[in-house]
Formats: sequence, C-alpha cells, structure tokens
Amino acid sequence: MFRFWKLLFLLSIAIGVLAACGKNVDEMADDGLLAAKEAFQLHDKQRNDEIQGVSLYKPTGFTIEESSDAQNIVMKKGDETFILFINPNETRQSRLFYDLLDTSEENERFEAIFTDEGYFGFASIVQLAEDQVELIASVGGVKMTTISKLKDIETNMARMMEIVRSIEQDA
Repeated sequence: MFRFWKLLFLLSIAIGVLAACGKNVDEMADDGLLAAKEAFQLHDKQRNDEIQGVSLYKPTGFTIEESSDAQNIVMKKGDETFILFINPNETRQSRLFYDLLDTSEENERFEAIFTDEGYFGFASIVQLAEDQVELIASVGGVKMTTISKLKDIETNMARMMEIVRSIEQDA
C-alpha cells in the first residue's frame, strides 16, 4: 500500500512540474503574433502556385481544394482547413477586414497591427476553447482564417501571413 501512495505522490509532482513548464495561452499568442509580424516584414516568399489568375505562395504540405475560386480559396494541411478570402476591390492599405473584426469580449483576443511601405496588415488570435483558437492573418483586402490547436499557433500564423502577404494587390 505504501508503494501505491508513493507512486501516486511522485506522479502528481511530475504532472505539476510538467504543467508549470508548458507555455500558457498568452505566451503562445505572443509567439504567434511575433511570427506573423516577422513574416509580414520579411515578405520573402515567392509565388509558387496560381488559381484562376491569382498567384500566391503555397507552403509545403498545403493543398488547394478544387472547389476554390479567385475570391475564396480553401487550403488543407493534414486535417486543418485554411480559408483565404480575397476582395479584389480593396487595396493593400485597406482596413476593411480589421474594421469588421468582431470586437465582442466574450472570448479572449490577442492581436497586432503591422504597416510597411503602404501595406496594412494584422494578426488576431481568439481563444475558442481550452485547446482551440481561431487564427486570422490579413493584409489589405486579403484575409486567411483557420481553427487551430494551441500548440500550432506560431507555425500556422507564420504560414498564413506568408500566404496573404504573397498576393499582389493594387496600391
């Protein structure tokens, strides 16, 4: 019986230590927003795919669904779905998607705004559940969104910003 309690005690200590070592939502969101900012500022991805006249950067592992068109492009990476909205009537300085953001305070939201050489962009992370967030990356009249797991915030946010930043828009 002593061994059982000793094992239970050591197991609870180990779980407590591991939980303390993990990043919390705030830290993961900060990392994701920083990754989006770096992707926005670097703007170094070459366009490698085209759909109905829209040239864009498609990261390795991403596929474009056949149901996509020039304004609504659905991408998949594994079991994750990314939706890319392109408003051809908006310029690279457009704040439309930012102004349309739901500003309700029901869910915790993290966001950052970026500007560079006539481009306006933002990244937003909305916590939906304990391990689930909505990610939004936008530059001018282009916006990409997905539902993601907490552990994937940084990677997904960087890829999303690379994609939206790669699409050519009128000044």
